Amino acid sequence: MSICGLHPSSAHPPALSADDAAAAQENLPFVLVELKAYVAKRDNATTAFSETCDGKKIQVTCCLRRPPRVSYVCVHSPDAAEINMEPTVLATEEGFILIRVTIGAKGGQQKKNIDYYVYQADGAGGPSLTLLPRPPTGYSFNASNIGILVCRPDDDDQSGFFLQPHRPDDNKGYIVEQGNDFAHINCKVIAIGGRSGTMAFVDLWRGIIFCDVCMDAPLLSYVKLPEPLKRTKILQGDSRLCRDIAVVGNRLKYVELQVRYKASVVFKDHCVTNGWVAAIWSRPASSVSTEGWQEQSWVMDATGLKVDSEHLNLLPKVQNDEGCILPPFLRVYICQPVLGLGDGKDIIYFTVKRNRGDADGWVVSVDLENKEVLGVAPFAAQRYIVINHAYMSSRISRYMSEYAGD
Repeated sequence: MSICGLHPSSAHPPALSADDAAAAQENLPFVLVELKAYVAKRDNATTAFSETCDGKKIQVTCCLRRPPRVSYVCVHSPDAAEINMEPTVLATEEGFILIRVTIGAKGGQQKKNIDYYVYQADGAGGPSLTLLPRPPTGYSFNASNIGILVCRPDDDDQSGFFLQPHRPDDNKGYIVEQGNDFAHINCKVIAIGGRSGTMAFVDLWRGIIFCDVCMDAPLLSYVKLPEPLKRTKILQGDSRLCRDIAVVGNRLKYVELQVRYKASVVFKDHCVTNGWVAAIWSRPASSVSTEGWQEQSWVMDATGLKVDSEHLNLLPKVQNDEGCILPPFLRVYICQPVLGLGDGKDIIYFTVKRNRGDADGWVVSVDLENKEVLGVAPFAAQRYIVINHAYMSSRISRYMSEYAGD
């Protein structure tokens, strides 16, 4: 199998530990799944098989790890299909994962050779991998604008759908008036479900468009997000690096993590990171609810978090200008809060690096309600330029009925 053009580390997935093996047997309620898959042969009880559009064999394997360690997907072609860039996990919902694989294409031809697969963990005969028909010419998808709506066994409609922007001369669109200054840049899609098949299209800077996609005449509604923790902050860049949203139980949970800065005493007109503050809000997941956002958990100063000696030793050590070791989370780069999907707990996960361009990172889990660090795990970040959106939470582990070991 040719893997030219891939990052060298994409052929070498992390080894699974004894704790990973034990965790997979526990039927974990959720995991963190890395967005970039590895191009490597791994076989376990989760392995599923399919074909590429040109008839070559391909397989997908899930390698589960207990959070805050990041789980990952391996893609392999026994028939030597040419994979020139990392396959990508686009979306995950319940027992399903949507995976994008670029086959045998280089340069400007990549969009013409993209295959999309649906991996199902709990198919009738075990895990399955289904090749989807290619979208119409000109369409391609990334993790910020696609989601999965699971059809129940008694649902008649098994079709897919596209939600397209409304055009003034097209009477097939449905819009919600929000004034002349309405803006929406989608960065995440989540399934609310219900008989109306409600999907939430989220702009993490601004708000949520709810769409009842299973209705004959889909209805749209809009909910604004809570005010930013720092109202003077300019809303620009990738919002997923400081915010997340997820359905937990019957509520929508939303988190904002804001890094604090202070002026450098060494370099004029420069700032250094100085800890972080985070908050979680929630509201009913129903798009028709009149209940507003309720603030649930707040950490005013990350330096006041409880950190036991075991986790303290795992965190990166950074010195101040006098050469003294600083408390945790000072002068390090912090980004990408991800909500835990466990019921009844306000737990977030985020990435920590000493320097933005470092290949080594750490994923930290924090209980915001009890203001405590729960876990620290190394994360191989060399495949991500500087700091980037690297993993998402997933309930796929609930549907892995057998151990997914080496």
